[in-house]
Amino acid sequence: MKKVLQKLLFLSLASFVITSCEKGEEAFPGTPTTEKTLIKLPEGGNGLITIALDLTPGVAAINVLEIRREAVSAAALNAPQVVKIAKSNAILSDLSGASVAELPNTLYSSHPDNPYDGQYWTVTFKPGEFVKHLKFNLDPSLLITAGNVGMGFLIAEAPGCQISDAKSQVAVAISAKNQYDGIYRVYGTFFHPTNPDITGAFGTATTGGQLLCEMITTGASSLNRNYGGVVGESVVVYNNVVGVFTYFTGVKMRFSVNANNTVNVIPVPGFIAVDPSPYNCTYNPATRTFTLNYGWTSGAQRLITENLVYVRPR
Repeated sequence: MKKVLQKLLFLSLASFVITSCEKGEEAFPGTPTTEKTLIKLPEGGNGLITIALDLTPGVAAINVLEIRREAVSAAALNAPQVVKIAKSNAILSDLSGASVAELPNTLYSSHPDNPYDGQYWTVTFKPGEFVKHLKFNLDPSLLITAGNVGMGFLIAEAPGCQISDAKSQVAVAISAKNQYDGIYRVYGTFFHPTNPDITGAFGTATTGGQLLCEMITTGASSLNRNYGGVVGESVVVYNNVVGVFTYFTGVKMRFSVNANNTVNVIPVPGFIAVDPSPYNCTYNPATRTFTLNYGWTSGAQRLITENLVYVRPR
């Protein structure tokens, strides 16, 4: 238990008159620029990013990766540009901490806009375009049983352009989300029969402050709760003597929402079981709030009331 501004050359002269230029003569001679159009992955360099797709059946075109070009001139922007994107399991492993496996190739296919030659996906900017996406065709509902999956990407080629050093690679985790999926603020009260230090309110301004968790889709109406890190799915409360949040390593709960908006609280297999009493757990779709009342027995009964209020998508 526990826990430049670009330098502007301003010519200010009493008079500046060009009377004539012979053929082949440059009116503004100078050193030509050596800058090149920059190709980058705007979310690159930020570790693992997550795409949570709406849980709808059927194959759809999904934007998996954003690619941008920062053109040095109007002429460069108004020219087509080909970019080659490579898959990298090393990047996926490094940036996800080896917590995300490669998306099985049986779950997706390449989109016609981005043909795959066995080594690279080709992304083509049309004249005037500065944002493109690498697209996959996939069925989000098939991701439910796939586990933590995703892909690492690398800009492999961009002929005539400069590839960003800092934003040339990224790892993407891909999952599906039901209507309850998201990041929630958690607060409530806890009763422990033998330890008054952890009995009382938690997750308020004066009892630990804001406490956030992820509610992660596992089915059409079921979810895992995850606080991340070593806490994971554990139940979190507050130690009012030490003044920190603490958690129960042996107590992990999952949730499913019924058609009438009652909620089932289910223990993770292999952990302390929730008491079977009907504690009237509910979900309010108008406020997107879970009210969870449950307990477990380890010598004597512990009781918890948790309010989970939707904050934002994950």
